Amino acid sequence: RRRRVTLGLRQPTTRSNSRMPSENTPYSHFEPASAPFNPRHAAIGGFAVGGFLAFAAALAALMLYCDPKIETQAVTVETAPAAHKFAVDFSTPVELQEYRGTCWIFAAVAVLEWSYRSQGVARGWLSADQYVRLSEQAFGVAVLDACRALNDGTSCVVGDEVWRGRQLLPRDLEGGEPTLLFYLSRLSKTAALPWSVCPYTAKPGSDGECPGLAEARATNPLTFSLASIDWLYERRAVTQRLRETQRLMTLSTPLLTVRYLLPCTAASAHVLKCNPKDKEECRVCPAEPAFGGAACCVVSERDSSTMGGEFFRLPSGSHLEPVLEGAHAMALVGYSDVFRSQQGFVGGYIVKNSWWDGLPPGPGWKQARGSHSVAFFMQQVSPADEAAVCPNAHSPQSWYPCGSVRACRSNKTAAFARAANQPLHLTCLDASPFLRGLCRKGEPLFLRSIAPFGGGLATACFLRDRLGGSDGGDEGKAVVNRRLVEEQTGGGGESGDGGDGGDGGGSGDGGEGSYGGEGSYGGERGGEAGGGRRHSHDSAGFCSPPVPIGDLALVVAPVEAERLPNDPELCGHYFFPFELAEGSHARLFTARLFTARLFTARLFTARLFT
Repeated sequence: RRRRVTLGLRQPTTRSNSRMPSENTPYSHFEPASAPFNPRHAAIGGFAVGGFLAFAAALAALMLYCDPKIETQAVTVETAPAAHKFAVDFSTPVELQEYRGTCWIFAAVAVLEWSYRSQGVARGWLSADQYVRLSEQAFGVAVLDACRALNDGTSCVVGDEVWRGRQLLPRDLEGGEPTLLFYLSRLSKTAALPWSVCPYTAKPGSDGECPGLAEARATNPLTFSLASIDWLYERRAVTQRLRETQRLMTLSTPLLTVRYLLPCTAASAHVLKCNPKDKEECRVCPAEPAFGGAACCVVSERDSSTMGGEFFRLPSGSHLEPVLEGAHAMALVGYSDVFRSQQGFVGGYIVKNSWWDGLPPGPGWKQARGSHSVAFFMQQVSPADEAAVCPNAHSPQSWYPCGSVRACRSNKTAAFARAANQPLHLTCLDASPFLRGLCRKGEPLFLRSIAPFGGGLATACFLRDRLGGSDGGDEGKAVVNRRLVEEQTGGGGESGDGGDGGDGGGSGDGGEGSYGGEGSYGGERGGEAGGGRRHSHDSAGFCSPPVPIGDLALVVAPVEAERLPNDPELCGHYFFPFELAEGSHARLFTARLFTARLFTARLFTARLFT
């Protein structure tokens, strides 16, 4: 299968932080990043050449020279500074594991796809924008077959196992390790098949399904072999190996559940489904000014990733400690020492994930998700340019704010929103398991403002577009193109910055309205926190209680026409902070639970699948 992909992932050989030689430096030499490694050029002038670190970096910084007239002379040799960011070339687009616990299969297949693509381009089998998509479904079936063929007494610890004699054999693939790619030698001739032979089946319980697999294996020209595997744990070792080998790796890590403390008040109780008088449920609120006066906070758990594709945890000491949720495997494609996440983490790994973008693919999931391109985390593109590729339309932070109903309906505001690739027209979903009844399902809305609250929480205020239409469907497709009309009596007013301009209400004027029309948010705490004024129920607008901002993605969503999709060729990548990785390793788990693995693959025997 062929697909055109535009990727520009690796930094140029001459990086901004490289130590450049002076005009008088002898033998200064640079080669393009694609040039083959030449030891003669490896450590000239003390800088990296041909994409490899100078050999001097591996030597001691202090050299001793002896002279008959001078007993000992110490000379300091400067080494080339390590690159502050790097990403591999030829990573293939993200594929989704959906309902099954098969992240480890997707990580292993990512290694095979990258290996074939990089070697195929180097040898002229493929052009730079081509790759072979392999079948995760066929790989899983091959693992089951290989485990069942093991000698008596040898076991595969994969998924849900069952004993057969002295063997522990897998019944499904719900959990495993990419290292099986190395240790199960049978996989080299049975696991690599094109996606078209056996498309991935998302339904749980379909682990062994692959019609026509026997016939495909009989004629499959593709095999692989693995020469080595290295286990890396420490940040410097991982980043150095990425730069030196320029190979995609797999990364296994524990996943944490973040625990928030939500203020439960008389105004928010019906939305959060909490009881401020329940002494067993109530906890002491965080010692932050925003929580002052709140007598009850309730514990509420969330995933440890944001809708911007960033893993995180709340700061220790002032927040509840996270708890173990499970483990996850991803493909490690790069790192950056300078990227700062929205939660304030600086530096981390760039990973290719196997999760969906946008609304969850089915019932049972509690959150929406989002991601970015490698170029975004490498800071090679601006946020505005990234919004054209990975708009993350379901993220509340991607919605275009406006300060009044009149401003929201103006043609000028609509033009600004379109130019920024930000949804303007919203509709109520009321599908969040964490807060219900905030709005009426299907009603058309605009975002007025989002304001940080404290404790990792935020409040959002919305305006009701009472002239907006609905098609009567579950998702309330509001009218997108509407001529400018006079603001109705009792509308959102002119309290924001919006007017007819494009800035909208900004993020500082929350507090208008109430939690779904019952009780005044401003009268409790939200109005003061957002800088607004106290109001009783106003049908033209409402505000959310302080909640994790991602919760609102299942309460409100863009109308269908403005749900701009993320580009599946480039998006799907996440940022995993160094601090989070090292904290998980040091505090919760043994060293083996946070690992990056390097596979060294020999040449494939086939060229290209169709």
